[in-house]
Amino acid sequence: MGFSSITVVVGANDERQSMIPTVDALMENGAADIGKILLVRPAVVSEECREVIRILEQKYPEKVVDFVQTRPHIGGAIRDGFDTADTSHIMLLPGDMAIGLSVIPELIAGVKQEPDVIFKVSRWLNKNSFHGYSPVKMAFNACGQWFLRLTFGTAITDLTCPVQVMPTALYHSIDWQELNFPFLEEMVLVPLRLGVGIKEIPAECFERREGRSSNSVKQTALYLKTALRIRFAPKEKLLKR
Repeated sequence: MGFSSITVVVGANDERQSMIPTVDALMENGAADIGKILLVRPAVVSEECREVIRILEQKYPEKVVDFVQTRPHIGGAIRDGFDTADTSHIMLLPGDMAIGLSVIPELIAGVKQEPDVIFKVSRWLNKNSFHGYSPVKMAFNACGQWFLRLTFGTAITDLTCPVQVMPTALYHSIDWQELNFPFLEEMVLVPLRLGVGIKEIPAECFERREGRSSNSVKQTALYLKTALRIRFAPKEKLLKR
């Protein structure tokens, strides 16, 4: 499999100004390598969010697309966007600048050099990468990463953050199950379970800068169920028939 271009899915819900530097960074660091930037959103969003999307469509008319999701929840939105990709690779990027944008050129350069490998960010490779997070939240995340590394027998340091570039053919071959927040974990764990090569790039991580997270304690608890399902499912059951 070779590299041709990337379809980027950027989640848009109640984000406003943070989407502009996100899309600008993509265009400044990878315009020649990006086929489309899909700003994936629910049918109902704030007028401010709609206006920012219109501004970005006008600024980058050949690249940026306002994309309304049909499946529910965050996982449904991402899957709707990725399902339309006809490029060789797909990238997921948050619209709220939760991940430092300086990692974008490294992700693109990595997959251009090794197109069969997933290149993803890690918030844990470097010390002091978390900014604005409470010690309790960081400790909870660290325990979750330890549990997943032990369960899956891997040295990957960040198994719940799917900001990554992956081959589109791989995405289309997988029988994805999740529609809500556990899909973020599923995007990492299923390729790992299938033996796909994954390389991590250190990234800064910031507490949400705009809007409110729609994650919840219940959704976080469902991560465990999803992880165990993937770990003990026969590999062929994770693929489309």
